[in-house]
Amino acid sequence: MLEICFNDSVKGALAIAQHCGDIIGGAASIGIISDKKGALSFFAKRKALKEYKKRQIKLQKISVPLGGKREDLVGISFGLSESDIQAPICLGDCPRKEYIRSMFSFDRYDEQEDMETSLDEFWINCVKDLQKLKSNPSQIRVWLDDTPDAQCGLLFIADLLKESQTEIHIVELPRRITGEDNCIVEYRGWGEVEPQLYGTFLYREKVLTGKEVTDLANRWQLLKSENSLLRVVENGSVINADISYYDNLIRKEFPKDTCKIAHIIGSALGKQGILTGDVFIAKRIQHFIDNGELVVLGKTDDGFYSTVVATQNEYLA
Repeated sequence: MLEICFNDSVKGALAIAQHCGDIIGGAASIGIISDKKGALSFFAKRKALKEYKKRQIKLQKISVPLGGKREDLVGISFGLSESDIQAPICLGDCPRKEYIRSMFSFDRYDEQEDMETSLDEFWINCVKDLQKLKSNPSQIRVWLDDTPDAQCGLLFIADLLKESQTEIHIVELPRRITGEDNCIVEYRGWGEVEPQLYGTFLYREKVLTGKEVTDLANRWQLLKSENSLLRVVENGSVINADISYYDNLIRKEFPKDTCKIAHIIGSALGKQGILTGDVFIAKRIQHFIDNGELVVLGKTDDGFYSTVVATQNEYLA
């Protein structure tokens, strides 16, 4: 069975989830957030590492391996909630690849040196994965969440496979679950779920009926005919929207005094629950700078996200 997801981070998590319960020992890495000076005490580091190891042991005990091979993983990582969706996706130059290039080339943290090489590698892998899907597999399992890319991806897959005999299974991520100690855990997408827990959601797996696949495919055809620059999820359905759809939510995170652009992006994603990628919000912030709503106070050599901004009113005060 092919395992289908909609971004590379989830694809990596699925690779771990395939055999997580079978692993004894092995290597792992841990990131620790330091203070402003980059320093943490020996005891703080030791405590963080101890908690991490404790969590990993607990996860291994409750994990449910998905099984399968790495070759079974398919990432439909085309960002289908944005830009043109009428033109065919191909290995060479096409509108979808140009959109991905615009994402890669955005100067987030001064990372431009190997952009073209990274883009080519990413694109080749995406198209190879798409070919696996086009080979009419007998069964696929789609790891679905509420992000616009995932919801659009499901419609795209339904349209692609509507004439095939492929059985489409769906594992839909709940927005919230009751976790340890009766704590409520909220998820924005599969990328926030620990790989060891993926298999524990298989009880939610269901198979789409032929009518459901047809309805989803028809919805994709309608979206294609309108071909807006942005697609969003409202009340559980994908709709076309103006590129400014999220602007008022982003404005709520404008600084009261000054801040780095990265702070606005993080707050918009976290506090406002915007389910796009960070680059989309960054481009809208560039729009706010261009129209004068935000004023650049200082640039650094560390890229756009490190730029310090203020609102126009604060700047003039």
